[in-house]
Amino acid sequence: MQVADNQSVLSWMLNSLGLFYGTVLPLTGFVIFVGACLVVGLNKRPSVIAAYLVFLPLPFLIGLFATFDGFIASFMIMSQGDSAPRLAEIASGISTGLFSSLVGLAVTFPSLFVLAFGLLIRTIRSEHSSNN
Repeated sequence: MQVADNQSVLSWMLNSLGLFYGTVLPLTGFVIFVGACLVVGLNKRPSVIAAYLVFLPLPFLIGLFATFDGFIASFMIMSQGDSAPRLAEIASGISTGLFSSLVGLAVTFPSLFVLAFGLLIRTIRSEHSSNN
């Protein structure tokens, strides 16, 4: 990832997401992860764990919404300008927009692994106990 010479990667990330998405994305990912750990840890049936999968894509969907929000804002600025925008500005806007989807996807993965592993273990245990 290439950033301006006087800007760190972390500050670029925080500036790219903005205050709203920089707060909402990690918070949503954390809440979904804690819920996944609770559902799996409380020995819920496989059907309960599978039902919780409905909530899993929320952080990614918020990141996708942020991507569209960023793209729309970038295209509005490009359409309102009197002169042609520089390619570097267009590339910067697009990379910023895509970064929010990347963050949404990244905070979704831990919950996916917890739920998938928990569902697998619970399913194996329930099938094993029903055979005995």
